[in-house]
Amino acid sequence: MQATLAELTAAEIAKAVRETAEARVVAICGGGVRNNDLMSRLQRLLPETSVKSTKAWGLAPEWVEAAAFAWLARQRLRRQPDNMPSVTGARRRISLGAVYLPPG
Repeated sequence: MQATLAELTAAEIAKAVRETAEARVVAICGGGVRNNDLMSRLQRLLPETSVKSTKAWGLAPEWVEAAAFAWLARQRLRRQPDNMPSVTGARRRISLGAVYLPPG
């Protein structure tokens, strides 16, 4: 059962990578990076692609989500757009979110 789920997970990730771009390198983050079986399956299914942890670029796999939210906050505070209409389908680039300060 576990092997089937691991293969399904790897197959779906590989499919998404192939459908999205011709990637030479795929950066993996989160807990899956510590799953050697999953990483091996991904590499097998993406033979023309180097499958690496985000750690190879100096970003701990556990920090990727926090880094993304920090970047979104930075963009908002600078009033710079942070969405990608080509990805989200939005009509234009905008700065998402809002800043709320405590009263006082």
